[in-house]
Amino acid sequence: MSPTMAGHGRAYWADRTGPRRRKSYPRLRGSHTADVVVIGGGLTGCTAAYVLAAGGLKVVLVEAARLAGGATAGGLGAIVPQPDASFRTAEQTAGLRVARMAWKETRRSSLDFAAALRKLSIRCDLTPTSLVIHARAVEDAQALRREQAARKAAGLDAPWLTAEAARADTGTGSAGAIRLHDAFTFDPVRAALGLAAAATGRSARIFEQSAARRTKFTRRHADVILEDGTIRTRGVLVATGGPGILFRQLRRHVREVEGHVVVTEPLTAAMRRETGRRQSLLTEAGDAPHWLRWLPDNRAVFAGAVSRPVKPRLRDRALVQRTGQLMYELSVLYPVISGLPARWGWAAPVVTGVDGLPWVGPHRNYPFHFFSLGFGWHGDGLAWFAAKAALRHFTDAASREDEVFGFERIL
Repeated sequence: MSPTMAGHGRAYWADRTGPRRRKSYPRLRGSHTADVVVIGGGLTGCTAAYVLAAGGLKVVLVEAARLAGGATAGGLGAIVPQPDASFRTAEQTAGLRVARMAWKETRRSSLDFAAALRKLSIRCDLTPTSLVIHARAVEDAQALRREQAARKAAGLDAPWLTAEAARADTGTGSAGAIRLHDAFTFDPVRAALGLAAAATGRSARIFEQSAARRTKFTRRHADVILEDGTIRTRGVLVATGGPGILFRQLRRHVREVEGHVVVTEPLTAAMRRETGRRQSLLTEAGDAPHWLRWLPDNRAVFAGAVSRPVKPRLRDRALVQRTGQLMYELSVLYPVISGLPARWGWAAPVVTGVDGLPWVGPHRNYPFHFFSLGFGWHGDGLAWFAAKAALRHFTDAASREDEVFGFERIL
């Protein structure tokens, strides 16, 4: 694949709903007040703006560029019923109670999020599916069996697919798999834009091209400082994916890498006959799994090739290498598609907590702030949990379950 490819460096989801097909929001200028300021206009921020406004709070959302860019447009377009980490890893690093609650709350959030998108009639191609975590080799299957046993011992759903059933479902070689229900595919950009529209319908105010420069606080309130204005508030919800430069003190608590995604040209009829049912989300056991989903027009969305971020001057070359690597690895899974070109290829930021779980909650060093960070690559379903937890926090109704992803794990 070369840099002249039509979709080189552009995300499929962003192209699908281009600038001319979306509403523009004004730039923030002057002095404002709000009950809660949401920093970040991706899926997490737009979900929070809607939930907080629907909960009766006066909400202002500020986005540095355009809504639904960055990680929202860079993902797979999937809502999955588990965090990015393996359960055994989370149990070893965060403890059994936290791991069990994290898996249960993520599954519940995925279902509730999908139900909310339906209730709001947001047209984002929401489709129920299953998540298949498969083992490509016998030794991988043994490790995956241990993962399944740990989940079942914790009272979590983890049905096993035999090698034969996994091969029939995935259309590729497999030594067995875990199949989880309650997953969904969707268009994350259209979901975020729909939630933003629903938020404004509840009187939230949204501003684009309005980067927060810093926040400061006293004992009584916080101020969000922008280039051309300020917002005085008693609540700041940070939904920027990672800590960034605004909250660099928290960067030691996250892992920041870069993932890569390709979307292929449509499969031919002959290819479709040899690639399984193409209905489930597919990922692999192991530390560096690939992720695969199929689009309705018979294109494959394939993600992986995680690496450390590169310098800006090397990004084009690195993207060519990584997307070429992904197309090769996809052809290893499905030899029949060897030679099929990619139509889109892009890099996406991937941020997680150091234990693989996100950070959702207040931090003692930042009064009035609530953080929704580090959801990983496929944590879209957690946007609903984070928004509801923030609403409970800002209305003094927090529950014990809200602490599962909080900074109390390390403080």
